[in-house]
Amino acid sequence: MIGVTGSTGFLGRSLVAAFAPEGPGVVAFRRATAPATTNHVERELDLNGPIDAELFKDVSCVIHAAWDLTETDPRVAWERNVEGSKRVLNAALAAGVQRFIFVSSMSAYFGTRQEYGLMKLAVERSVLEAGQVVVRPGLVYGPTPGGMVQTLTRLARLPVLPVFRGAYSFTLHVDDFVAAMVTIAHADVVPSSVFGLAHPSPVPFKDLMIALARDAGVSRKTVVVPWHPLLAALRMAERTGVPLPVRSDSLLGLVRPAPSVPGRDAAAALGLAFRSFNP
Repeated sequence: MIGVTGSTGFLGRSLVAAFAPEGPGVVAFRRATAPATTNHVERELDLNGPIDAELFKDVSCVIHAAWDLTETDPRVAWERNVEGSKRVLNAALAAGVQRFIFVSSMSAYFGTRQEYGLMKLAVERSVLEAGQVVVRPGLVYGPTPGGMVQTLTRLARLPVLPVFRGAYSFTLHVDDFVAAMVTIAHADVVPSSVFGLAHPSPVPFKDLMIALARDAGVSRKTVVVPWHPLLAALRMAERTGVPLPVRSDSLLGLVRPAPSVPGRDAAAALGLAFRSFNP
């Protein structure tokens, strides 16, 4: 039995769909359960509160993809995501779960200044200390965009494409993400390690935005935007509560990306492969 937290999110939905054909072999954990209209089991799990080990009593592998991106207060976000994830980990292991896979991010690298990346790193440390598995997906794209690519796709429809000098991303097709997660979940032996899930060649941010605009059926000119003043403006707007299309912390992740894809040897040993960027 595979358990997926964050089952209503972009990546979580893809994982549940991948494991659901196995019959009753997947448990979708979500904040509030919905009427039983699917062929998988749903259970309620909220990172804000205590986690009962009984939730995982018949689950052999947990893929922890739940993460709350709505909270802007760093202290509240830390308690909800970092401490909440640790509670999920401890409850799962107490219930006898054999494999715990934490869905981290390529933003989680030593030297990151992004709050999101620092929080992911904190959870990674607990997961690895428990002898479990960490995956760091790259920028995930596919036929139906979600997450950051969904945000960038909206920006790609602007009259002029904003680009940042020196920015780049390591990309991951959603089908490759799902295939990698199925392999890691079912493999007989998986080392306690960090697996980078992305093609090793970085895609310049300018090329990424041009491709997303082309995929959206528009052709746009690009303009280089100085990111330091933009970051300051976003932070100021956030303090006043103004709704924004991009959070300052997300911008910081775009302009200060990870230097490389980690754990490539470990991924190759499991037969994981990732296609080059092609929206």
